[in-house]
Amino acid sequence: MANGDVSFPKIADTNWWKLRDLFKKKVPAVVTSTYLSTALSMGEASARSNLIGPFKKIGIIDEDGKPTDLAYDWRDDHKYAAVCSSLIEKCYPQEFKDLFHSPDVDPQQLTNWFMSHARCGEAAAKHFTRFYLLLLKADITDAETASAKSKTKAKPPKAEAKKNTAKAAAPIEEKAAPATPNAETDTVIQAPPAQRVLNNAPELHINIQLHISPESSADQIDKIFESMAKHLKDFNK
Repeated sequence: MANGDVSFPKIADTNWWKLRDLFKKKVPAVVTSTYLSTALSMGEASARSNLIGPFKKIGIIDEDGKPTDLAYDWRDDHKYAAVCSSLIEKCYPQEFKDLFHSPDVDPQQLTNWFMSHARCGEAAAKHFTRFYLLLLKADITDAETASAKSKTKAKPPKAEAKKNTAKAAAPIEEKAAPATPNAETDTVIQAPPAQRVLNNAPELHINIQLHISPESSADQIDKIFESMAKHLKDFNK
């Protein structure tokens, strides 16, 4: 900053923690856009602009893309806070550090300061603000929060629940009872399908066909009707 450089580092917290996690597993010999594209499932252009450039600026990797000594300290949980403190000391002017030295500082005040001194728009200023607060907090547990946010964004939005629509009940077709002949009287009783009326109450129609032999006597005919009355008296009208 002594050189009058008014450009400040801006690195998204998710990218910050993702690259640190990679370094904790194994520090690569050289950090290239193809390495980041494969390891973090991102485009090469995005890797160059959002990771390689900013990390060169703060000194985690050198101009050739090789990790520096600072990178080894950065991935060490015990040295992480000290690395953040050294980056604040390196990248920000003394007046700024004197004004905004506490993690509970009003983010809007930081944004206003960056807009004024970096001559940038509000969107860029907010990126500067978020990264400065990340360094100021120096809290490695923030990695879990950033990871949870990243997973939430990656999930596809839930489909809107469809409203349940009442389906009209399909008319139930009841099979007619098979015709049952009376061996003695040759009487056939046929019951056609029940039809549903508007109030859903079933209505039963019974058609009776009698086949009486001409040779039947009057007593036999009386017995036929007597038998019918006996068997049909319990049917609802």
